[in-house]
Amino acid sequence: MALPKLLFYTHGLIDGGAERLWSCLASALKVRGYDVHFAVDFEASDNAHNLDRSIPVTVLGRNHARATLRLARLLREERPAIALAAVGGSNLKLMAALALARVPARSILTFHGSVEPSTGLLAYLSYRGLPVLSRRASRIVAVSEALGAELTAKWRAKPTRTSVILNPVYFPPTAPVPSRAELAARPDVVLAAGRLSPEKDFMTLIRAFAKLNRPAAKLVILGKGAERAKLEAEIKRLGLEARVSMPGYCAEPWEHYQNAKCLVSSSVSELFGNTLVEGMAYGLPVVATACAGPKEIITHPSHGQLVPIGNEAALTAAIERAVRDPGDPAARRQRAEDFSLAARVPAYEALISEVLTDAAQQPRQSLDAINPAALL
Repeated sequence: MALPKLLFYTHGLIDGGAERLWSCLASALKVRGYDVHFAVDFEASDNAHNLDRSIPVTVLGRNHARATLRLARLLREERPAIALAAVGGSNLKLMAALALARVPARSILTFHGSVEPSTGLLAYLSYRGLPVLSRRASRIVAVSEALGAELTAKWRAKPTRTSVILNPVYFPPTAPVPSRAELAARPDVVLAAGRLSPEKDFMTLIRAFAKLNRPAAKLVILGKGAERAKLEAEIKRLGLEARVSMPGYCAEPWEHYQNAKCLVSSSVSELFGNTLVEGMAYGLPVVATACAGPKEIITHPSHGQLVPIGNEAALTAAIERAVRDPGDPAARRQRAEDFSLAARVPAYEALISEVLTDAAQQPRQSLDAINPAALL
């Protein structure tokens, strides 16, 4: 029996955990036998390598109106059984395109964080319009329990249409896990990764690292973003130029995990935390602020430590403990496997099957063209 055709849509495969997830998920479903097509507004190389080369990609264009019209035309041409969208205003544009295309495709809209509504008007409208969108879409997916609760309580998504699927996180299945002795013998390299933006709060991490009583320790921050100059100025002010490096976004960060002694997340808001899972896959102890997402990942002391948000002293002390005694890498790798593609992709397959079963039992609800102003 042939598996259904799927259309994945997002703005572009730029640097970011949600974009990495979307390309890896599409590829994993392609490998499992689904007929997959991928659409983006613009080309980007940061996460393009994670997309299976056999998956056709359609570039719609950066203009929102024209991209929506082209997406509608693509839906009519491809006639997928299910169209899935992720990130920013992509959810809203997909629903508008489905209304224009008037095809029987079902829709799955995914939401990835509480910062998304502040990234642009269409992203805000995607959240603000959830009372309508969640009744028109087949399913709404949140990537953590905390985000699922926020979507229903704050943004009024329909609870019976809202599902939680914890992020499937890609890491090489052959990722080497050091022995306890091997990890303890590594140089004191503290690793962090994420977009250089305010919610990641790398400023607090840099200041906490400056107080670490380990003169030979190094801090490596992977990522790119608008706060780079500000962070570089703070590094210079603290005299840390020789000990803190920011090499930029790394599409294949695995070597950095193999060289680090611990991984740190200093976010003030984090509704999942892909990098935490990646670090744990390489056996690293993780130190994370007690945001909603990390609390769902770090559920036992063997996985890592949670510290108060924005607390430099607590962050310094936790990093000190992690590099002094990194603990058992095997326990962390075992926890990371809970979020692997092999463990999590079946949840998306089950959701796809459920949506198609619902479609067979009841006719598709008609959807008039969406007027964003009406969602306010």
